[in-house]
Amino acid sequence: MRKVLLAVLVAAASLSAACVGDDPVTDEVEVEADDDGKADAASELRVRTGDTTLWLDRTLGWRGDPAGGAALVLRGRTSRNLTGGLAFIMDDIYGDYLGRSARTFEVSWPVDTARGLVDGVNQFVRLSFAPSQGRPDDLTARVTVRPRLAGFTGSAAIYLTAEVTPVVATGAVVYRVRGRAPAATTGVRATLGGQDQATRLLPDGRFEVDLEPRAALAALAAAPEAATPLLLVASRPGLAPLQKQATLTAALKRLGLTAADAYDTWPAPTCSSTTQACLRGLPADALDTGSCGEALVVSACAGQVGVRVDEPALSAALASARAQTATATFRAELRALIGPERAEALQYGAEQQAEANLEPMIGRWFLSPAARDLALTGAGQRGLDAAILRPLDYVEPTTPVAGDPAAARAVAADAVLTALAGFDFTPTEYRRSYAELALAFRARHIADIAALRQTGALGPHPGDAALELVQGRWLDVYVEVAIERATGAARPAFLEVD
Repeated sequence: MRKVLLAVLVAAASLSAACVGDDPVTDEVEVEADDDGKADAASELRVRTGDTTLWLDRTLGWRGDPAGGAALVLRGRTSRNLTGGLAFIMDDIYGDYLGRSARTFEVSWPVDTARGLVDGVNQFVRLSFAPSQGRPDDLTARVTVRPRLAGFTGSAAIYLTAEVTPVVATGAVVYRVRGRAPAATTGVRATLGGQDQATRLLPDGRFEVDLEPRAALAALAAAPEAATPLLLVASRPGLAPLQKQATLTAALKRLGLTAADAYDTWPAPTCSSTTQACLRGLPADALDTGSCGEALVVSACAGQVGVRVDEPALSAALASARAQTATATFRAELRALIGPERAEALQYGAEQQAEANLEPMIGRWFLSPAARDLALTGAGQRGLDAAILRPLDYVEPTTPVAGDPAAARAVAADAVLTALAGFDFTPTEYRRSYAELALAFRARHIADIAALRQTGALGPHPGDAALELVQGRWLDVYVEVAIERATGAARPAFLEVD
């Protein structure tokens, strides 16, 4: 298939290049980065060559298919009648071409296969036209796609660039959002589809958010009316938090049309001396290559710079994580947090989560062994931390027992852990997430849950004789849980936070 496709494309390009009329052989347009989507009024991009004009919708559409799932759809029209088309990258067919009428067409990609497209690969579309004297029968369009924010709402004090840039960080492609909040901002939290996204607060209120690709593709897969927006919350001391929302879309970054050979006109990125020098100039343990260019440009240097995660490195990281779970200190933390009867199960869950975090890193590219090992250690540690933060994701909850004070306290402690895992402390006086607080004050977090589980104040509920009340504290936060006397089951925990 590859040889046949390549032969067809070369032959068509040679024929087309010989007869392009008075137009230039290639025409291109690039969308400039803009802020808060202010330039979104231009709904189409236009290029012209070979006495032929091509218009493409700037934003990719969405189509739902109950059988095949959601798809991203590129829609276009031409100034001449079409006879067919073919979508491809390199030597592989990629995208489903469909002629809609004599002069309109679309190319669609199931969202679950659209990762390369959204990462910004050179996507080619060969367009074939009805023969016309002095005009080429075939032209090739090149499009590159970027994630893009649109539909901004919320505080005008938070500024975002609409364009989202694919970059390589921690050995993988992420989609980077850049913005600025008031200088007094002390923290920024970003969620997409209910999942926290990695954020960094920079000087003068500037910030970056790295969207995890699975969350981004899930957002693109949702019907527009049901899409969960990117939500940003900026915390400020003594002031109400600021919020901003935007919807993630996919849009054209570049559009070109040529009568020449598409591969010669738009070659795949190579590792330039400038990019290579930039990468070599970064610190040896740097995990972020965004300052050296977008993902495809930087990744072209993977064969000349750095190392990849191989089986020995992965095995060593997994062995290190397992060794940590076997230490007396870690096992004592688990017993205090969840009780001795479930500690072994939680230890196993921590090991499994560390392994789940590490396995996807096989083959990832890093600038040096130091950067690779740092990333592997961090991935394993996040797996172990997950057991400390959300132990009930890995073990069964305590079984309620009516009339048993020890069971009531244990059930109440479980209820508090559940409440903490779903509570956002960022807009409160604490100005940090639960994970940040619990890990920063790890010993107190564990000790406070252990105290509630073992010695929490248990007494009658002041407003309901059918309930008991277990009271305690977590990092100075007052907590209480109502326990049903008849069943021993817990009601949702109450956290008193300003």
